[in-house]
Order: sequence, then structure tokens, then C-alpha cells
Amino acid sequence: GQRMGDRAFLGNNLMHDQHVLKTMYALSQALDRKAYADAADRYLRRFATHCADTVTGLFPWGEHAYWHLEEDRVGDSHRLGRPEKAPGTTLHDHLRQAPVWLWEKLYAHNPRCVERFAEGLDYHYKEGEPREYIRHAHIERKERLEWGANSADFPRHGGFYISDWAFAYVKTGREDFLRQIEEMVDYWWPHRDKKGLLLLHTRCPEESLRHHNVNLASQTLSLAASLLESAVLLDGREPELVDRMRERAGVYAGGFLGAPHDLEEGVFVYTCRRRTDEILSTMRVWSSEYGQWPVAYVALICLCAYRLTEDEGLLRWAEAAGKAYMKEPFPEGVAVPAMDAGLGVELLADLYDLTDETAWLEGGLELAEKLMGIYMDGDLVRGAAGIDWYESQMVPGDLLHGLTRLALLAGDRGNCPLAPNYTGK
Repeated sequence: GQRMGDRAFLGNNLMHDQHVLKTMYALSQALDRKAYADAADRYLRRFATHCADTVTGLFPWGEHAYWHLEEDRVGDSHRLGRPEKAPGTTLHDHLRQAPVWLWEKLYAHNPRCVERFAEGLDYHYKEGEPREYIRHAHIERKERLEWGANSADFPRHGGFYISDWAFAYVKTGREDFLRQIEEMVDYWWPHRDKKGLLLLHTRCPEESLRHHNVNLASQTLSLAASLLESAVLLDGREPELVDRMRERAGVYAGGFLGAPHDLEEGVFVYTCRRRTDEILSTMRVWSSEYGQWPVAYVALICLCAYRLTEDEGLLRWAEAAGKAYMKEPFPEGVAVPAMDAGLGVELLADLYDLTDETAWLEGGLELAEKLMGIYMDGDLVRGAAGIDWYESQMVPGDLLHGLTRLALLAGDRGNCPLAPNYTGK
């Protein structure tokens, strides 16, 4: 079920590898094995000084791009399935959040590559007016993409760009980065409904029934979490902007909680129709599909926002999701991506960390034992259950991170050197 255009088996993809790298740093500290941290540093130093000097400054990572290790160049996943695709049209897509620790590492190795990336984000805006962004942008040519039938300006991507610009602004003090943040903070605000929910796209033709007038609960929360985390970065510098970011994050989080979920029945709403609240799709515990996240993915965003707001509604939503992972059996005969399994463990570990309730730890350890027998028959994690091959785009790093964090918390909850993985927004 994986599109060829999402794969990177000829190279490396930092957006997926970041979870493994962070795990290596934690294990280096916990086990006193300096070699793990040294290896992670070598990776990031090489990437920052050798792989990041692209035409636009945007990195070869994400959904469609990677670094081609055999040919030592930017790799284009789309060309794996369509070799006739024009060279130099490789697309950037953020895919997940780049966390602050990763930006700090890259900045330490090459400050200019971080600054150029922040500059390059402007290429996500399309040619022409009114100003509209798109989740794709060219990496190897300084050209803006044309307008399409729908805007494809998903809320979560706007939050990613705000986070990136916030880090770059703190490091450089550049006013243009601050203006970019302010513009993106205002971009989605007029498109909320009375609850605070945001649309899938700001512009979508009526004939597109799957997308027109569709609220996307998970991405509304994703933008809220990015605003909250970015406000922490900017705190003490831009008080009016920080207040606005936190206020709007609260509205968006309220919109997410106000979607027609039924937590007691285990109904976790993914999309619903604007104005009628008709449920169009729900999240699954196991076996996500392209474009539809598993429940744990969103529950971890809840916990990310909860840590910054102490909104009990967000904690209750995540706890309902956690109970679903302890209750619903792992499916037989379904190739569940390693990401789904890993985020399930990650969720139970984080609930234990936040609440100190041993039921979460016990449930997590039981699930971890089961998953290790399914995904691990050696030193590598399988890309999905029931298949004999490995694939980074199924994000086995999520499983490594989740298992490691759970084990470290079980050993010493008060001194866990591995922070939660909230990059899936």
C-alpha cells in the first residue's frame, strides 16, 4: 500500500532518521556508550555540511525527497516510479516537525544551512495573488509552483513553517523571519468555524466531495501544538505575538475537542463535514493508511499540547486512546506499519510519564513484548508486520524510540534521558 513516490531505499531521509538519532543520543547517555552519540553527530555533521547546500536551501528530506547515497546527490522519490520525470523538479515536503534539538545540532555544524532553509520556505508560497501556500516546493530550482484546483495548504504545514522560522529568528534576529511568522499565524485564522475547527484546504472546488467543506480535526490540533511550542521559543521577545499565538492555539485545541468524538465508544474523528458535523472518517488504532493517521499519532499531539496548557480535555482524549491500544488486539494478517506500533508504545510510555499510573507502564510493557516478536527478528526493525523487508518510510524509528523510552522510564521514571516524540503533528 505504499506509493513508490514516498520511498527512499537508495538513500537516507533525515526526516525519518531523526527518531533513531535522538534515541542514539539517549542511549549514549544512559548506557555510557559514547560511540552512539559520536555516530549520530557524524551523520548530522555530514548532512549539514554536505547535503543541505541545495538551490533553494530546502533540505532533501520528507515525503518525496532524500539524499541519494549511491550517486551523492539530491534524490527524487517520484523518479523511482516515473524515471521520465524531469530532472531538477524534486519536491520538498516537510512531512513531520523538525524538533528544536535537531535544529540546534544542525546549527552547531553549519549555521548558514539553517538560515538558508528558513529563507527557502518562502518557495512554498505560489506564484501570484492572493498569497497562498502549498505543502510542496521545488528544492533544485528557484521557481514557485502554480495554482491548482485546490490550495493543498494543509494546516499542519503552516505550523511546521512557523516552528522553523521561530528557531531561525531566535538565532539570527532577522526581521523578515518574524514577518513570515506573523503572516502564517494570521493565515488560517479567518478559516476556522464557530467551534475553532479548520478546513483541509482553504480553497477547494465543490465537485471535490471528499475535500470540499471538510474539517480536519487532527491537523487543527497539529497547528495548535506548533503555535504553543513556537510561543515557548519566542517568549520574552515578542509578547504581543506570543499572546496571540497562545490564544489562537487555545481556540484550535477547543475546536479539536469539540469535534463529534465519542471517547467512551472509542470513536476518534478524523474528518467531519463543516456546518453539519457529519463524521466522514475516523482514526484506527492499528493499520493507518496514506493520509489517515492512527489514533496514537493524534493522542501524542494532545499530550504535547497538554504539557504546555494543562488542558484536562486533551489528557482525557489521550487516555481514551491509550485504553484503546491496551484493549484492541493486534490484527492478524494485516501489514501494520511500524509507525503505528511504535506510536502506540510511545503513547503508553508518555501517559505513564505524565500520570505515574502503573497501569500505563504495565500495558506498555505487555504491548512492547508482543510487538518485538512481530517486528524484530534480529538487529533491524521490519517496516511493517508480516513482511520480510525493511523500509524507512514506514518509520521503524518510531518503534525504536517508543521501546527505548518505555524501557528507560521503567528503569527510572524521574531520570529518563529520552524526551517524548512529538514530531508527528
